Amino acid sequence: MRIQYDHQVFSLQNAGGASRYHFELLRYLSTVDDVRTQLALGLNNLNLPLGGLSAPETRVWGLRSRLHAGKSRYMANEVFGNLMALWLGKADVYHPTLYRNMPMVRTHRIVVTHHDCAHERYPEFFPAAKRILDAKRMQFAEADAIICVSESSRKDLLAFYAVDHSKVRVIHHGLTKLARSTLASAYLAKRLRRGFLLFVGSRAAYKNFNNLLRAFHESRMDRSFDLLVLGGGNLTGAESDLARKLELTDSLVLVPEADDALLAEAYAAARLFVYPSLYEGFGFPPLEAMASGCPVLASNTSSIPEISCDAPFYFDPSDLNALCAALEKASTDEEARKHAVERGFRVAAQYSWNKCGAETLALYRECQ
Repeated sequence: MRIQYDHQVFSLQNAGGASRYHFELLRYLSTVDDVRTQLALGLNNLNLPLGGLSAPETRVWGLRSRLHAGKSRYMANEVFGNLMALWLGKADVYHPTLYRNMPMVRTHRIVVTHHDCAHERYPEFFPAAKRILDAKRMQFAEADAIICVSESSRKDLLAFYAVDHSKVRVIHHGLTKLARSTLASAYLAKRLRRGFLLFVGSRAAYKNFNNLLRAFHESRMDRSFDLLVLGGGNLTGAESDLARKLELTDSLVLVPEADDALLAEAYAAARLFVYPSLYEGFGFPPLEAMASGCPVLASNTSSIPEISCDAPFYFDPSDLNALCAALEKASTDEEARKHAVERGFRVAAQYSWNKCGAETLALYRECQ
């Protein structure tokens, strides 16, 4: 069986949930004897060791480059990927990594993954929302099977798109064990003055980061803790202005890019991981925090309660006062924090990339 992936998500991000997902699928499939996987990766500067996948039937064609993730890298890799597709011939299954099928890929069947309906629910936050929605509509129509990463994302898919229910399958993501590092620990110790709360990843508008800044200030947590912000790039002008207005400059610590080692150390050392997002299709960071023994404070919306179950402290992300109260309780109530950590270990242990990979491969075989 020959399975083909493409460059798309890897061209647009060096790290992130979607790229992690496809990397883990490739890694799992590299252990299956009768499966050949192909990825024309092209130029990249990934935090994931795709080039290190070593198996006789796993092929990754890529070249390390300083070209930043984004449109330019995408366009260069699009040319390379389509030329490679012509050379590689017809695949049994093509699994695109983003909401677009590359035109030169030849395949018997197409399997796509639906992550979330953020663009559908919050089009005002995305300048290119219409273009993306048009691409998704076309891709779902062409797909032979659609993977949804949660029951919540499945319900959203069926609410927004007229797709055949029978070709939709829910397959949860797995969870990657993050290896700790003494070098990363030392780096954090130099950057932080005291105990800290943690925010990880994208700060797109629906991630609700600005409300976290407001709650961090209004709850007066900034008097006792730093707020460490890992990943997501540099602060925008609006975010910097808000931090200055709230007088958070001294207690806000930003690390624009973070590898797995730094994430592992931050989760392990944080007083609390905060996930204030208005909407998620799955949500890796709460599970990563739980697996590291860090209490989690999370929004009670979309897929988050489905995936994180009873482990986090929950709050209504549309209610600033609720977030303020939850920040204080989750940071100070030692008995509740102890139970949150215990539940977190139990919940995180349920998620396995081997299980995700096996279920995905079974779907590929059904489509063959």
